[in-house]
Amino acid sequence: MIVCTGSIALDTTRTPFKTVERILGGSASYFSFCASFFNKVGVIAVVGSDFPEKHWRELEDKGIDLSGVQRKKGKTFHFDSSYSFDLYARTANKTELGVYSGFKPVVPDHYKYAEYVYLGTTDPKTQLATLKEFPERKIAFMDTIGLYIKENRKDLLKVLGEVDGFVLNDEEARMLCDTPHLLKAGRKIREYGPRIVIIKKGEHGCLVFHEENIYAFPAFPLEDLVDPTGAGDSFAGGLIGQLSRERKINETALKRAVAYASVMGSFVCEDYGLDPLKRLDEKRIEERFNIYRNMTNW
Repeated sequence: MIVCTGSIALDTTRTPFKTVERILGGSASYFSFCASFFNKVGVIAVVGSDFPEKHWRELEDKGIDLSGVQRKKGKTFHFDSSYSFDLYARTANKTELGVYSGFKPVVPDHYKYAEYVYLGTTDPKTQLATLKEFPERKIAFMDTIGLYIKENRKDLLKVLGEVDGFVLNDEEARMLCDTPHLLKAGRKIREYGPRIVIIKKGEHGCLVFHEENIYAFPAFPLEDLVDPTGAGDSFAGGLIGQLSRERKINETALKRAVAYASVMGSFVCEDYGLDPLKRLDEKRIEERFNIYRNMTNW
């Protein structure tokens, strides 16, 4: 079983071509939807009393275990953002934390035996406390954001010392290591504890640091990029999902998992919100994985 922590949100996304309001979003939603194609997934999150029942059913219908999701009186986390014409630059218009503010995860007993854990973006102290609830874990990955790098660096480094893997973007890597050079940043982050560091570079793919090796992976090329929201969390869902099928980490298993991660991250960009993932099936995933494998095999 895979257990993830993070947000279940209502997103308003504005692009130069269309605006969608209060659709299902949040890091835990994207991660769990993608990881559920590979393994059983349980979610630890919180939603407000305004959370639409149809969204709850959409997650349940995907087979996602929501027994770790708290329902609190108040407003669900709402994020309003706008993209530039090239869909690369994102501006936060409004962030309403609602019940997500001060959220304290509660881990159901049957979650505690999970072997695979993904700590989505939350306060590092909360991440560390949550991680300790999984004594049977084999692989634990984490994510973060610039806010915690700036304001909670000491606590963040403590979490890094306990996890197996760290997924972050290029801007965050440079900020954490105070260097413009991603190769130096990746090596430095490994010194903090995680044996695997993956630095995402958006449409330019990612860099993977494992032991003394560095691998460069391209992003899957898309002809129609619609909405990049959730691409990073979908990437992580594919990554952890495939690693849970591999049941071990070696060079081959890690490369295969990153390839699946790149594929899952590409699907979510083809429409707004989770809509492309709702239409997805295992056959299409394997077809795109084979295209990606052939594209990168020389």
